[in-house]
Amino acid sequence: MRIGINFHTMDRYISGVEYYCLGLLNGLLRIDQGNDYIVFTNQPDLVGEHVTAADNLRIIEIKHLRTRVARICWEHTRLPYLALKEKLDVLHCPSYICPLPKISVPYIVTIHDTIAIDHPRWCKRTNALYFNLFMKTVAKRASCVISVSGHSTNDIKRNFNLTCSMVRTIHSGIDNIFNTKRNPDRNAWIKARYNLPDRYILYVGNIEPKKNISTLLRVQKELHEKGLPHKLVLVGKRAWSAGAELEEIKRLAASGNVVRTGYVDRDDLPGVYQMADVFVFPSLYEGFGFPPLEAMACGIPVIASDSGALEETLKDAALTVDSQNARQITQAIILLLKDNQLRNKLIQTGLKRSGRFNWDRAAEQTLSVYREVSGNCNCQQVKHTKLDLIKQGV
Repeated sequence: MRIGINFHTMDRYISGVEYYCLGLLNGLLRIDQGNDYIVFTNQPDLVGEHVTAADNLRIIEIKHLRTRVARICWEHTRLPYLALKEKLDVLHCPSYICPLPKISVPYIVTIHDTIAIDHPRWCKRTNALYFNLFMKTVAKRASCVISVSGHSTNDIKRNFNLTCSMVRTIHSGIDNIFNTKRNPDRNAWIKARYNLPDRYILYVGNIEPKKNISTLLRVQKELHEKGLPHKLVLVGKRAWSAGAELEEIKRLAASGNVVRTGYVDRDDLPGVYQMADVFVFPSLYEGFGFPPLEAMACGIPVIASDSGALEETLKDAALTVDSQNARQITQAIILLLKDNQLRNKLIQTGLKRSGRFNWDRAAEQTLSVYREVSGNCNCQQVKHTKLDLIKQGV
């Protein structure tokens, strides 16, 4: 098979969806040397840094896609033409949307969640508008929709009226760099580089509305009032609509209670996890939730909300809390800091739980979908010639 993967990002500060694509591609290349993989990307250097080179991997640089509008136009016009030109057997679009034009190449689209439809206030207005306009159409047009959790699968089927056979739940994996192997010298260097305190409670994720940072800041105030020496370390880039939170973070940082590192390089992130005493993730909604599983893989006890897919992915390996109940979160943190028996239990169950999510398994399941759709195109797929695409303005 010739398998195409569409990977685009507007900058190098990538997070969940982009790491899904890169982690899956690495897994596919590890388990499959018989098929050819063609990656269409505007960030070839980024792909080269994160994906191990392989004889069956080809990276095609797509230039001049400097804006989101340019990328969207390219995906719905030029990408279908390239899929035919490269004689693909399947095209995988791992970021919510596949092209609108129907062609003979079957599409697979990964829809990570339906936040834009069910909770548009937690999305950029432009994202909510775009996904509400097109996501249902492309979900029905795709030969198969991949979902990263059972929770998201249910939301996808409910919103788009898809049958069970049209949606496959394939859990994401956790990168192997997240583990308990500590390097004291490197961790000391990481601590100095990011100005990390001696003892801290950790959050990793973007600064945006659905991540519920405002509640976490209230928790840190309560912990400080109770005399705990721990600081709150916030790791992640600013995403959008975070002005109020950033002002409060700045104020608390000036008082010494909060450290905001900004974006942390991927290779440094395991050390940041390993040196934390507790990881806290009060997100209002997640389609999967990488950070708490990464923390578990690094041997750190986790407190997380029971929102979205988190209850499914974390199960009993984390203390679950009401995402907006600051007092409950505070009590959970204090409990984990004082109860060594509970702490050790969560560390051990967390290691086992995170070990269930690996990219090789996800790659095997995804490859099975590729084989299925390439040999049995969805009846909704319509064959088009190059001339047909030109007539459509491709």
